Amino acid sequence: MPDGCSFGYVTRRTASPTPAHLSCPVLAAMTRPRLVQLLGREYLLPAWYPARLVTGLALLDQGRRVFSTAAPQVPVPELSQATIVIAKPDHFGDLIQATALLRALRDRLPQARLVLVHGSWARDVGEWLVAHDYVHDLVAYDAAWLQPAGTPWSTRFSVERATRLAAARSLRAMQPAVYLDIRCGTPSTIDLAIESDATVRIGFGLRGRSWQYHARIPYDVDASLPQNWLHALDVLGLPPAAYRGPSLPAVAALSGTAPIIVQPGSRTRAKEAPLSLWQSLLPRLAAVAPIMLVGNADDRTRFSSLGDLIPGDRLDNMMGRTTFAELVTLTGRARAAVGVESMVAHLAVGHGRPTVVLNNPVASGRIAFPDQIDSLRFCDITTRIDATTDAIMDHFSRFLR
Repeated sequence: MPDGCSFGYVTRRTASPTPAHLSCPVLAAMTRPRLVQLLGREYLLPAWYPARLVTGLALLDQGRRVFSTAAPQVPVPELSQATIVIAKPDHFGDLIQATALLRALRDRLPQARLVLVHGSWARDVGEWLVAHDYVHDLVAYDAAWLQPAGTPWSTRFSVERATRLAAARSLRAMQPAVYLDIRCGTPSTIDLAIESDATVRIGFGLRGRSWQYHARIPYDVDASLPQNWLHALDVLGLPPAAYRGPSLPAVAALSGTAPIIVQPGSRTRAKEAPLSLWQSLLPRLAAVAPIMLVGNADDRTRFSSLGDLIPGDRLDNMMGRTTFAELVTLTGRARAAVGVESMVAHLAVGHGRPTVVLNNPVASGRIAFPDQIDSLRFCDITTRIDATTDAIMDHFSRFLR
């Protein structure tokens, strides 16, 4: 589309030819599927990491495999009252998306005990998941690659080792029947899976040492990440589910003064829209509905000028003033949402709200969102400001009467 916007989910970062990324003449003549065929490693399929890096990891992994013993195939035990560990030591947005799998497991196995392995930085999300009956217990594990940027690597590895040993002790005491690792990429949590003494270890084959899982979750390059996580249901012998967005608690009916919720900031600065886009968009949005700005305390400082674009009686600046639980509620009470590819966008989709994601195709893909959602629209922030603003307003005009 000429305005750089598209409905639902259209373009993915799918498997692409390798040559542009490789310097080795032999490998440069091969596509990713050909490398997969030769090396036999499924993790060459995703393309969100550079092909040269992934190919190097594949070759290294093949070498390690020669000196390792593959885990035998083990049947999935009876799960009706089992303890099941779900490892997702990521950040807020990933755990919001994972609510679809967690709710599916709770619905299918109401008497089972679900334990979530999460990063300590997402404790607020974990506690919210316990309070709303998605999982029963939390175990913290801070993988080095997922710790906050700027942390020295020596500190990262020290923290990872300490939290992994503590997590392993906690998990062994729970005697899990299944350890379900739903991290598709690096890092997996295979070391913690082994140390947990779970009867069956299940994970993706997209990164190293995948042969030490007892069973593998199939990865579909044409499906969203949360849909791939839901493929774990098939491996567990449970009824399947389709990803239609996060599974969130029901909210009350919208009030006549319900705002449009706006999240301008991102943990990844390259995802953020230029200030000129907000200068064009916010006054027009404020003419349709009140505006609620959300984000962290740093966003409140960085985006302080946005408040000047909105009449005072149409602005509720909540940046730096909400907990995670409050943000879930506020998004459910909003009539629409617009922002970067981040937490509020996922929450809004889960609540069924008209949503615009300001997408930088260089900095992020769309692999995290469901397919064929009419109320969801992506707009490329690298295109013309006026055309993008018009497209956003046109999208919202279909829903905001």
